[in-house]
Order: sequence, then structure tokens, then C-alpha cells
Amino acid sequence: MSYSIPSDEQVTSALRRVMNKARIVQSQRVLHELVLDELQQKNKSFRVTPKRLRLLALNQGFVDVEIHSREGDPKKTLHRCPVCHHQLKRVRNLTIWGGVVTIELRCPHCGYWTGKKKRIPTRYVFHYVKKKKS
Repeated sequence: MSYSIPSDEQVTSALRRVMNKARIVQSQRVLHELVLDELQQKNKSFRVTPKRLRLLALNQGFVDVEIHSREGDPKKTLHRCPVCHHQLKRVRNLTIWGGVVTIELRCPHCGYWTGKKKRIPTRYVFHYVKKKKS
């Protein structure tokens, strides 16, 4: 079975239509199904992965993503954000002996953060945000 990959603009416009109708989508899987249905109204062979859809949604100004997580292995070190794959920034603090210690890691792009107990994303809730008029 052959398939077609829609452009970013086509996926974004389908995402905008879906979010405008739904306002809040409770999971990435549900958002993927809704956007895929919207895309396939134009062309039945269109396909888009949930990961690509999430990354496009994070880059849009009209979608706010709420990240739910669980505890993970504290020994595993993270260098990139597991949500959007941007570089994580270290939040550091001084110790009473004058040393520096990293207390948490933050993503400046999507808002993901983790501390000593690693947080593993388990669910994404997508909220429609209207743009403010200037």
C-alpha cells in the first residue's frame, strides 16, 4: 500500500482546524487520529507520524502542550529533551563548601524539566490557545 507525506503547512492547517474544533485533546494518540482524519479528507494516502505531529504542534503558537510524566532511572543522564529534542539547560546552585551542583535540567523550548529523579514523559495534553490581538 503506497502513501504520501503531507507538507508541514498541510499538517499545520489540519492541526489548526482540529484544535479549533476540539480546544483540548487529551492524548497524542487521539490528536494523531483526528489530524489524520482531517488530512485524509483531502487525500486518502496521506500519513503523518505522532512524533512529527507533536514536534509541529510544539512549534506552533496556537498549541500549548501539557506534559505528564512518571519517575525513571535516576542514573540515566539526559542531554536532549525527550519531548522536543532541543538541548537541555542546566540549573545550578552553589553548595555550602563553594562547589557547584546541577539541581535540575530544563528545556527552554517546550518547558520540560527534570531533577534528580528523572521524569519520563508518558502523556501529552494539547490545548488550543487563541492568539492575542495587539
